[in-house]
Amino acid sequence: MVQATTSDGFLLGLESHMRRTGQGPHLAATILEFDGSLERPELHKAADALGRRHPLLHACLRRSPLTFIASWHPGSATGIEVIEHEGEDLHELAARLVNTSSIDIFKDGPNLEIHHLRRDDISTLILIWPHSLFDAIGIDKLIGELGSTDADPRKDWGETNPVTGAPSELWKAAHPMIEEMRTFPAANIHSLHQPEHRPGKARFEVLAFDKEGSAAIQQRLGEVAGELLMVPYFAAISARAVAAVLRERGGEPGSILVSLPIQRVTNPDKRPLFQNHMAAWSLLLTADSLGNAATATKTLYRSYASFMKRKLPAAMEALTKLNERCPSRLYLLPIKHYLKGEICSMFHSHTGKLAEHTDSLFGRKLTNAYHMPSVSTPPGIGIFFSERNQRLTCTLSWRDGSLSESELVTLRQQLLADLGTSAPT
Repeated sequence: MVQATTSDGFLLGLESHMRRTGQGPHLAATILEFDGSLERPELHKAADALGRRHPLLHACLRRSPLTFIASWHPGSATGIEVIEHEGEDLHELAARLVNTSSIDIFKDGPNLEIHHLRRDDISTLILIWPHSLFDAIGIDKLIGELGSTDADPRKDWGETNPVTGAPSELWKAAHPMIEEMRTFPAANIHSLHQPEHRPGKARFEVLAFDKEGSAAIQQRLGEVAGELLMVPYFAAISARAVAAVLRERGGEPGSILVSLPIQRVTNPDKRPLFQNHMAAWSLLLTADSLGNAATATKTLYRSYASFMKRKLPAAMEALTKLNERCPSRLYLLPIKHYLKGEICSMFHSHTGKLAEHTDSLFGRKLTNAYHMPSVSTPPGIGIFFSERNQRLTCTLSWRDGSLSESELVTLRQQLLADLGTSAPT
């Protein structure tokens, strides 16, 4: 039995919300592109060893009937199957796999699917995984050991920064974050979620920029924000793209509440492979700060600094630890109460250089790697960035019913205008 981390507790509440509203499990796809064709016997052997090496790949999540705290219960360690595909469109296949996967964190595994797509003698691997068991750093570590044929079981999990204390102590520590949330209704927060539409399937669009386009984006970043403000910059222009769609629907968008995943341990080498080890910070961009990318970036950075100065990260950790003891059905109720039915305006992350230490696998060069995470509605939209081999990739993720085709055009155009480049071909 492996106790869930504080982050796992938050994601369990989100997963419960998605399932209750017909959105399915909280899954993501990771795409690994190679410069040639992978040898199938070698790939299948490594996948078999991977499944035997890691018991949590076959674990299920259960709550204690006494404390209600969730724990992972490892199942029988067996190999992971590789499913073969030929000639299909990559992103259409990945979207279909996310929407139809049989992965279920409440049942014995497997909690990972490996799909091998071959087109014109070029291989691409599609990894389907539950966000309740992995975060971006965990997947990065998993990529690094995909080629291993070591089948000896090992432990690679654990809470890296546990929050302890009695409920009364946690409540006192969490109070500043509760007071912060009470200020949110006055900000008139909106997302692209449309309550009159039932949430539909996960949809994706991947903007994969070449080196020239990526260099142009980096140049614009330097001109507008400077390299030190990279994360606030990408979050700010993503917020501006969401605001552009809200404006198109009529009126001013109000404020944008950005949910950013912040790693509690900054050194990836000290992070276990499994479980989530991050906190979700809620940072506000008011309507008057969304006028241009530079202003939005500086405002978001100041919001980030204020969050730190007021010691809200510790309060957020304590609040999450308290909610960990709540039934999943009740977990998001206080958040949605304070936010008038919303969770946030958008999900966003910038995972930096993905698989930076993995040059090749199975004798083939890894040319590109990026994530396609599904999102819940509300908020109904997520914009995610990563970098590989000096190439930037942006994944737009939404739910049918949250974004029309014309609104997708508006979102994309605003994003590209702030990035300072044209749409990739």
